[in-house]
Amino acid sequence: MIDAHVHLYDNATIPYGIFAHRDPTFETLVGDYSALPTTYTLTDYRRATSSRPVDGIVWHEFIADDHQREIRWAQQLADDSDLPMALVGLADFADPQLDQRLELLDSLPNVTAVRQHLAWDPVDPLRRMSARPDYLTDHLWQTGLKRLQGRDLRCGLEVFSPQLGELTHVVRGHPGIGFTIAVMGWPTGLDDASRVRWRDDLAALSRCDNTMASISAVECIFGLDWADDLVAGWISTVVELFGVDRCMFGSHLPISDLSSGVDRLYRLYDRVLTGCSDAELDAAYDGTARRWFRVPSADHR
Repeated sequence: MIDAHVHLYDNATIPYGIFAHRDPTFETLVGDYSALPTTYTLTDYRRATSSRPVDGIVWHEFIADDHQREIRWAQQLADDSDLPMALVGLADFADPQLDQRLELLDSLPNVTAVRQHLAWDPVDPLRRMSARPDYLTDHLWQTGLKRLQGRDLRCGLEVFSPQLGELTHVVRGHPGIGFTIAVMGWPTGLDDASRVRWRDDLAALSRCDNTMASISAVECIFGLDWADDLVAGWISTVVELFGVDRCMFGSHLPISDLSSGVDRLYRLYDRVLTGCSDAELDAAYDGTARRWFRVPSADHR
């Protein structure tokens, strides 16, 4: 099993503002996070996933005050760990210092992907992870995105479901870049009309050959007290649209421990994948993420 979405961090080494003070935006996205550990190590992660054989992880940047220090720390963690790791670092494609950022990421051997948080709620200011709502249609931002051409870095653009149409336009316009469709396209409305629109927009993205779907962070979509039957239906739609060999599954630890924990989450994944062949299960739980994020083998860390 490759865990496609993990956060490991050390607040004593790299400061995280969400632990120094209550962050209303983060709380709006994940709920009450007072029980979240201020440091989450590989030992903590292994304890949480002891019921499943984990062969590698895809580490994602968190909310550090200093992103450069954080990604360098993560590379050192990958160097020292016996668990194979691929790293996803933060990039802002509108940043005038983008080239320097990409050069840093290129210099770190385990960094295989970047992501930018672009989710924007036009009504609720606490549900905004971007400085502006219009980056996906901004010419200068798209010029920055083109700097990924020729670099072997996947790209995750994290958006809310009403933004999927704009994301599809970006993905179609950059066929040479591989895009991770994060958080199942992050549905924000669970009513029938919103679900139909989400499905239609996600179907359009699934027809783009340069996309893979990442399934994780269900507690951010459906709440900390999510219901199995409800969530299973939405995940099944993603698998139906992208196919098992283009879906990746992640724990979203330690955030998922604020909810029901990783064991219940993976039992749900197992339920959704009931009826899959061994080869399909290998793809969903291991092969797709290993290939997409170039997770090193245990012998070639």
